[in-house]
Amino acid sequence: MKTMSILKHMIMPLALAVFLLAPVRPAQAQYVATAELERDCLSKNKEDIAACVNYVAGVIDYHVMLQSLGTAPTISFCLPANLTKEQAAVVVMAYLRTRPQHDAFIAAAAIPLALNKTFPCRDPHSKKR
Repeated sequence: MKTMSILKHMIMPLALAVFLLAPVRPAQAQYVATAELERDCLSKNKEDIAACVNYVAGVIDYHVMLQSLGTAPTISFCLPANLTKEQAAVVVMAYLRTRPQHDAFIAAAAIPLALNKTFPCRDPHSKKR
């Protein structure tokens, strides 16, 4: 039992030293290109489809958060209350599939464009609705 205690007290500091002295790699920025998002959305793999839908939902959440903070994004969209995140992803895909010029760019920038095209906000003072 005493040997286990001594061993335990030697291993923990050694493991900590190895961890602290290990080389550190800088974080690399990653982004999802529009072509990659399309590939995930059109995949037959459930995990890829879920990744696509959740990516679109995350961009929508971020956009809504910016609006709630009074930081109006330059491209706005107003989603129907009953729109599901899956339906939003379908709208985004329909837009992107007809606009290959977005393929190499960051998908997070193309999603608001797609949603604005389908769900533009109406001017509350306008008589047309």
